Amino acid sequence: MSIAWECRDQADQAEIYYDRPLRAKVRRLEDEVLTLKRLLRENDIDWHTRPKAGQASTATHGHVTRASKAKCKPLPHIPVEVQLRILSFAMTSSHSIVDPLCKVKQERLLVKEKAKGHQLAIHFLATCKAYYIEGNKFLWSNNSFVFTTPEALRNFSEVDLKFRQQIKEVNFRLIARFYDDEERTHKINRHHHPDIKKSVSMNVQKRPKESPLNRRGFRVYGWFQLVDFLTAMLPPFDPDRLSQESLVHTKPAPKLLPSLEKLHIDFLNFKDDTLNMPPSQLHELASHQLGCTLNEVVLTGLPSDDGGLRTCNELAGLLKDEGLLIDHAPSMVALKHVVRVLGCGHGDCHYSAKVVRATRHIGEQHRDEVYEHFNAEFPPAPPDEGEPPYSPFHSCRTIWKRVPVKINDGDERKWMLFDRMSGLPWEEVEDEVTMFDYLGDSDGGSDEGLVCDNCNKVHPGAIPPPDLMDLYDDL
Repeated sequence: MSIAWECRDQADQAEIYYDRPLRAKVRRLEDEVLTLKRLLRENDIDWHTRPKAGQASTATHGHVTRASKAKCKPLPHIPVEVQLRILSFAMTSSHSIVDPLCKVKQERLLVKEKAKGHQLAIHFLATCKAYYIEGNKFLWSNNSFVFTTPEALRNFSEVDLKFRQQIKEVNFRLIARFYDDEERTHKINRHHHPDIKKSVSMNVQKRPKESPLNRRGFRVYGWFQLVDFLTAMLPPFDPDRLSQESLVHTKPAPKLLPSLEKLHIDFLNFKDDTLNMPPSQLHELASHQLGCTLNEVVLTGLPSDDGGLRTCNELAGLLKDEGLLIDHAPSMVALKHVVRVLGCGHGDCHYSAKVVRATRHIGEQHRDEVYEHFNAEFPPAPPDEGEPPYSPFHSCRTIWKRVPVKINDGDERKWMLFDRMSGLPWEEVEDEVTMFDYLGDSDGGSDEGLVCDNCNKVHPGAIPPPDLMDLYDDL
């Protein structure tokens, strides 16, 4: 398969602009006004006539309804605690809500998401003002959300900040969009994932040929889509802050999801050797504007070529020190009309996990004041709750992390020991570390073993002194 040029499709961008929430809201109000005018004309009522001040309208003057004549019996009283509990159940979905505040396209949904829907009694919010206020609290705090387009994430800024800052975890579903101006067949072969038994035809949008050469041929909206997702997470415009811009000591504007701790990104149809390298804007967003803010990043479906490896390294900049990065095989594939879930194969799911920048906070007593100030500005990820199991290899060289047993199936987690020097699981570097300890001892070290340069103690996997670092790098 040929390499696809990275671009933002003009037809899709025009559709996005046409479907903006504000424009759609104006169109709905215009249609409603026209409908009301038509009803007034059908009943020979002049819609230009307005009642004078202090005078009742002729349409309702002296009109008595049947509801006003009837004597309503008092409704049974339900305690407020019970009402709130019922409202909480009504506003809580059994699974994630896809693209809130936006019209969802069916080809971006799973089969189970199409069949069940959100299962929310959303009409509770229109009952009264009290239910609207309390129901919004449950709606945005009790549910998890999946965003399939950058526009859906950008429209989420309409939600009040007090609700957005309660969200700790979010899921991005990036579906690569392909375009071609020639009649060619593009497929995802069975080597993409073991669960794909035969080649799957890719959903390629047909486009006419354009005059510029860079707009012709096979194109994809993939890495730019990731850039647009991250751009949507930046602080949205807040008109209430305009009055505070003249102040000298103003706090920076909060991001779209200021309390976000875990980010799960599913890359769909990102095939190996099909996309070019990611753009330079990815580093600016992931490492600078949004850098050092998350505790855990889960990536599924990244290609195993140079572009996928670079993207994984760039997205590691989102993590705080000692944050957990998980790179998993594709878990979904986008077909023409639906998104299909891919199995994990035989046995448990296997993935690569890594702890980033795990050595920055080792030996803080030996650091200068500038570095201590830097550490204070960017605190490390908090340790996981619970008591890890005993391990003879646990020392200042290692760190415990709770990793998921399966990526897309439940919240079950297990303890795993990681090496701070390389960030890899200890079981992957244990043999090399043991070999280095032996070589360090044979070169004139202590009889008991290598003395750790950090804690001045002898323990498995001791951190080598600077004069032995070259030997360790060779291993």
